[in-house]
Amino acid sequence: MRAVVALFTMLLSLAACAQDTPGKFKAGQHYEVLPQAVAQDDDSKIEVTELFWYGCGHCYHFEAPLKKWQKTMPADVALKKIPAIWQPVMEVHARMFYVADAMGALDKVHDPIFSAIAQQRKMFADRDGRAWKPDDAAIAAIFTDNGADGDKAAKLLNSFAINSKIKQGQAKQRAYKLSGTPEMVVAGKYRVSTSLPGLKGKSNGQQLMLEVVDYLIEKERAEKG
Repeated sequence: MRAVVALFTMLLSLAACAQDTPGKFKAGQHYEVLPQAVAQDDDSKIEVTELFWYGCGHCYHFEAPLKKWQKTMPADVALKKIPAIWQPVMEVHARMFYVADAMGALDKVHDPIFSAIAQQRKMFADRDGRAWKPDDAAIAAIFTDNGADGDKAAKLLNSFAINSKIKQGQAKQRAYKLSGTPEMVVAGKYRVSTSLPGLKGKSNGQQLMLEVVDYLIEKERAEKG
């Protein structure tokens, strides 16, 4: 009888320990809880938003693991992208993204835009460290060279529709408390960045960022019931 009681006590103790065991990732270390949740575009999905900049070398290198992750993305998850803007040259790059999206040409020009700006970034870094700000002709050429309508792209750059997208994107940036790129936001509630203490300085920081995103997706799914 004593043995049975001892075994029962031990099992209760193990169960209690399991309940007390903290999650693999912690708020403040691996992710931040936004002070105010931002409404999702589609509440039937768990939205994961990437905040990026075409002129960011880290974003350029993040594209490959992000695409690999996207292929395994569950059906109840939607990936969104928002181009970061905190200086004029970034707005030009953002307009390129929104134009490509409006034209349904992101699959054709997203990677080429990254590559073109990455190449120019190296040239500019040798000279004055500034990011490349392509003019309308250069932007049209990138679209045309990759099978999209360059003339249409140039006309759309400063259109009312794209201006509206810029304002909407900037509003989301502010709501998400953006501090750098690339960063990710899960369900409009959690911000994940390699600049956070638990990820900063890690050689596999970007891969860990995606693992944190997966953790938060599961957390959100459990809370939704």
